[in-house]
Amino acid sequence: MKFIFVFFLSIASLLSADFITPKEYAKMLYENPRGISCKNCHGIDGAEQILGHYIQNGTQRSFIVPNIQNLSFKEFKHSLTQFKDSKSIMPNYSLTDDEIVALYNYIHQQKEKK
Repeated sequence: MKFIFVFFLSIASLLSADFITPKEYAKMLYENPRGISCKNCHGIDGAEQILGHYIQNGTQRSFIVPNIQNLSFKEFKHSLTQFKDSKSIMPNYSLTDDEIVALYNYIHQQKEKK
């Protein structure tokens, strides 16, 4: 009886292994890290894009989200961990170091797909 219990416990632990790959995890983080998607502002692959338009002194201007594909890891991490003032639209996600690495690698994989 004890052998059967240990056998089924072993099988259960094998079946409970991760069902998500690192790439899928990184994609999930990019698309919905903490309820606010990176993808909504930075697009599918992190390239520069226009987020919207506004009027300043009677002139229409574009709010451009910068390209994050070409950032070094140091710059990328700094942008995600620096204190944001009230004028910043970039949210503070409180990501772990592992999550930042996963996001950085995902963005560079998306860039290489092009």
